[in-house]
Amino acid sequence: MGGFKNETINIAFDNGAINIIIAHLTECSKRMRADCIKNNKPLENHEDRITDRFVAKYLNTEPNDFRYKSQIDKNFDDDTGRHIGRIDIEVISSDYFKVSAQAYFTIECKRIDGTRNLNKKYITEGVARFVTHPIKYSSYYKQNIMFGYVVRELNIPCNADKIDEFQSSLLNEVKTTKFVLKQTDNLQYYVYVCAYNSIHNESIELSHLFFDFSDVVAPTPK
Repeated sequence: MGGFKNETINIAFDNGAINIIIAHLTECSKRMRADCIKNNKPLENHEDRITDRFVAKYLNTEPNDFRYKSQIDKNFDDDTGRHIGRIDIEVISSDYFKVSAQAYFTIECKRIDGTRNLNKKYITEGVARFVTHPIKYSSYYKQNIMFGYVVRELNIPCNADKIDEFQSSLLNEVKTTKFVLKQTDNLQYYVYVCAYNSIHNESIELSHLFFDFSDVVAPTPK
């Protein structure tokens, strides 16, 4: 990735890479859900707890073309002396060491329960970090992933439509296309794609993966 001089070849290669990553995410999600059922060990209804468990126990357990790291600080700001971005899951390949320290894919994870509150946060505290100022995450390959952990039973396509509708009002100075369904698997997960064009960033594409974990998430204590 990034090693070809022909930009058309680069884009095709990157498209293949994002598909490989999404396939790995969905297969590992199925394994984690199955293990939760088998071992009677539900997931905590907490974004970071789910992410840390997912990365530590599933994403890196078998040989693959990428390495997955959780909770990584990025984009150091000289003025404040702090990093302005913290990536939920960083995906790196050999390009990271050969081409650029920016040569990685970002997976931003958010819980989804069908409420207006979490749907808005999916945009304002998720998608916005890729496309609104200040840009918190690199888009070296012009592609990244939003991963929605569906933690309560809901109609995923209907909720995806609601999130899609929020984008135009919540993302200032950003032009977006509509969500386009890319793939689904027996209603267990859905993958949509959407393009974003911002005055602060070149046009990028986000894949939106919504995976149904609702039957293996522990009830939130009252």
